[in-house]
Amino acid sequence: MTSLYVIGVCLNFLVVLIGYFFWSKEGIRRRLTEKLLRKQSDRERLVTQIAHQIRQSLNLDQVLATTVKEVQLFLQADRVLIYRLWDDGTGSAIHETVLPPYPSILGQVFPDEVFPKQYHQAYSLGKARSIANIEQANIESCLANFVKQFGVQAKLVVPIIQENRQNDHQNDHSQNSQPYLWGLLIAHQCDRPRQWENWEVELMTQLATQVAIAIQQSELYRQLQHLNTQLEERVQQRTTELATVNLSLRAEIAERQRTEIALRHTNETLQALVNASPRAIFMLDLEGKVKIWNPAAEQMFGWTETEVIDHPCPILLDDQLEDLTTLQSSLLQGKTYTRVEMTRQRKDGSAIDIVFSAAPLPDNNGQINGIVAVIADITEQKRQAAQVRLLQSVVVNTNDAIIVTEAEPTEGLGHRIIYVNEAFTSITGYHPHEVLGQTPKILQGVKTDRAELQKVRQALSVWESITVEVINYRKDGSEFWNEFSLVPVADAKGWYTHWIAVQRDTTERKKVEQALRQSEERFRSLIENALDIIMILDINGTISYVSPSVSKVLGYDVTDLVGANIQEFIHADDWAISIDRLTDTTSQESRLTIEFRHRHQDGTWRILEAISQPFVDSTDVMQMMVNARDITERKRLDEIHLALEREKELSALKTRFFSMASHEFRTPLSTALAAAQVLENSQQEWDNTEKRLRNLHRIQDAVRNMVQLLDDILTINRAETGKLAFNPKNIALEAYCRHFIEEMKLNAGNQHQLTFSCHGKSQHVCLDEKLLRSMLSNLLSNAIKYSPQGGDISLSLEFQLDNFIIKVQDQGIGILLEDQKQLFEPFHRGKNVKTISGTGLGLVVVKKCVDLHQGNIVINSEVERGTTCIITIPLRYDELAK
Repeated sequence: MTSLYVIGVCLNFLVVLIGYFFWSKEGIRRRLTEKLLRKQSDRERLVTQIAHQIRQSLNLDQVLATTVKEVQLFLQADRVLIYRLWDDGTGSAIHETVLPPYPSILGQVFPDEVFPKQYHQAYSLGKARSIANIEQANIESCLANFVKQFGVQAKLVVPIIQENRQNDHQNDHSQNSQPYLWGLLIAHQCDRPRQWENWEVELMTQLATQVAIAIQQSELYRQLQHLNTQLEERVQQRTTELATVNLSLRAEIAERQRTEIALRHTNETLQALVNASPRAIFMLDLEGKVKIWNPAAEQMFGWTETEVIDHPCPILLDDQLEDLTTLQSSLLQGKTYTRVEMTRQRKDGSAIDIVFSAAPLPDNNGQINGIVAVIADITEQKRQAAQVRLLQSVVVNTNDAIIVTEAEPTEGLGHRIIYVNEAFTSITGYHPHEVLGQTPKILQGVKTDRAELQKVRQALSVWESITVEVINYRKDGSEFWNEFSLVPVADAKGWYTHWIAVQRDTTERKKVEQALRQSEERFRSLIENALDIIMILDINGTISYVSPSVSKVLGYDVTDLVGANIQEFIHADDWAISIDRLTDTTSQESRLTIEFRHRHQDGTWRILEAISQPFVDSTDVMQMMVNARDITERKRLDEIHLALEREKELSALKTRFFSMASHEFRTPLSTALAAAQVLENSQQEWDNTEKRLRNLHRIQDAVRNMVQLLDDILTINRAETGKLAFNPKNIALEAYCRHFIEEMKLNAGNQHQLTFSCHGKSQHVCLDEKLLRSMLSNLLSNAIKYSPQGGDISLSLEFQLDNFIIKVQDQGIGILLEDQKQLFEPFHRGKNVKTISGTGLGLVVVKKCVDLHQGNIVINSEVERGTTCIITIPLRYDELAK
């Protein structure tokens, strides 16, 4: 019984073992199947990916590079390459992915012995070749030795074949084609022999097919580009022929009369040229109806051929000529027009600028039966020309000096100057003829910073822009600070042709900076005992450290602040402008000072000035270090100081005003009083008509001078308070100026010769007539008054595209250089006026009037040579009217 039990247990155990064996075998088979399916899926994914890239890209190099890289990763081969077979039998690896330490063969050219002709036929038929072990393979020993030098132990070679490539010697229209062996897709195993699987050979074959498709696609694209280029050349040739046809139209008409076949051929050619022409071409009959309307005309004007054929021409030719005929009637009378510029309307109502060329169209008998016209759209060309003129105006009229030099330096000299603008002369004193052909070294001197010049030379050597500031010298030897920016200029091909330097006289700014530095030093001496607060903030604003000085400045204990967020202590209105500076480690403005209000321990707000910069601590954590100081008291002192300065200025202005007013009012009052006393006390003076009138005129002149002085003071006061009336209206400026100069001639005397000139197309402008009269009166009166020896005084008017310029020039005593900086300050007069009467208010009034017209005034003067006043006012009617 026991033996039977044992046998039963053994049988059961045997059954379990058998079941487990079959279950394990089934599991292994399933895992192998899954592995094969994954491999197959990966292969399909790889083939699909490369096929998708081929469809998406015409860049053959990119496709080939991606193929070798993906195959190497998928097959885990040591080297994958694409070997290109050339027509002379040689070959080279044009794309390769190779693992170290195996050598690269990319770019190497191999002779035809490496791949003999006898192998071509087999590969041309699509045969792939796999070698598991170079040592044991049945290949020539020389070939085996050749591949061994590149470390190859096993390789897989698949041909890349183009099925439909035509032989170069076949006729273009031939349908015969043969497989063309373009190259090979090769995988190398270098670290060991390798038995290549069938699926690997199949994968390589599929990929080779995809590569062949990419190659054929690329070649078709290149052929398409070549055909496109040929088509463009043919279109250009046809366009040129059209121009020739237009010039020799009469000769071609006579030729068409000789033969019907030639006529039909010429008509077909002409129609093709008209349709292909980039310019609008249309033909009208005697009634003005359209007979030909080419595609370029449709595109240019918007009307389709169907809309205009046998209808009146939408492009009106009714412009009236000098002989009172219209353009259309003149053409029908036999006159030809070339390159007539005009403006016409498109179908959508928009205007375009065109160049119109037209000629009459005769019939077989020489009788005119229509008009043919050729039109080019020059809207963009005119817009660009206007932009160029605007840029030229900016360069000419800018206050910054513009210098253009050659791109390459002259040996031993430097970059020669080929252009300077008027501002360059104003700044340096050099006229263009004095510097053209010279180099910018003409401006340098003893104090010119050599280190800055070395930076410029370095930038020139690498064609980079640079901005520096140095001391340069004017023509008269005086120093001036010169900030200039140097920029290389390239042509359409990218070749550098010139250097452009924009220079600015920064002498005044330097003086201001020096004054500010001195003021800062004085102020620092007052607060040098103040204690700064040093804080370290996390990027979220948490205070991780604060210096003990915080207790003296803000009243907090260090333990009160450490661990708290800085936002809790900064005024809510200041947090928005403080967050980036105090917590953003990437901000470019973190090193700039910032002011914000910080709550004191007693609840008051203190103004802190802080500067911050990011730093990395020992734990590689990015934090912000903040250096802050209490400037509350300084702010209060600044406000007091500003108020005191304003009070001093106001006091000085009042003193000057009362001094001037007492003097200027005393003189005309004394004159009037003296004349009145003469008339009162002398009966003879009263009875003598001539003497009576002379004294009365003296009284009138004195009163007028006082009235003018009061008017000037009122004008300045109203302008300062914004109450000066401004009522612009359209004025015929040229006529107004001519009339005004005639008025001034009556008071100028015989010593002064007043002239007027006008340049540009005269037009009405929008000006306040009262302010205009004030400007002209002050400028011309000054020119006469400060030319005591007489001479020519000119008033010129120039109309430009966007501005008009009023220029008053005299040959008087001029203005000293030191006085030119204060020309527009009230009551200021030049030191060289001597006994010439005046108030120092005339130019101030002119400046206020010019400002109301949104213009500017420039005064150039040279002592004993004369003064030129230039007023520039924009032609912006709507803005001025507002």
